[in-house]
Amino acid sequence: MPVLVSLALDQGLDLLGTALGQGLTLMLLVTAITGIWLYRRRRATPPEPPRVRHFTLLRTEGADGAPVGYETTRPSGTKIARWVGGRQRLFELTDVQLEDGTYAAEPLDHF
Repeated sequence: MPVLVSLALDQGLDLLGTALGQGLTLMLLVTAITGIWLYRRRRATPPEPPRVRHFTLLRTEGADGAPVGYETTRPSGTKIARWVGGRQRLFELTDVQLEDGTYAAEPLDHF
């Protein structure tokens, strides 16, 4: 092994001594520092906890005549099945906010 190192030094193939080698070392160092900084920055901001949203199931009526409500932490686009009026109906949660502050849950099945 020492013979190969000696040969490489004699031939001028020492990459650490060349400008390319120094630039490569500097670039790797900067990349490592940037990666560590980005990792710590992303971990420093805690993830947002899921929030409870109130949905109004459109085209439904409860026993008191008011629309049926539904509370969940599920995201928009989720499909849910609820028992309404003695039968199970399929709804999709949306981002559409109604006048009363609740969000709309659109019915997917029609009779």
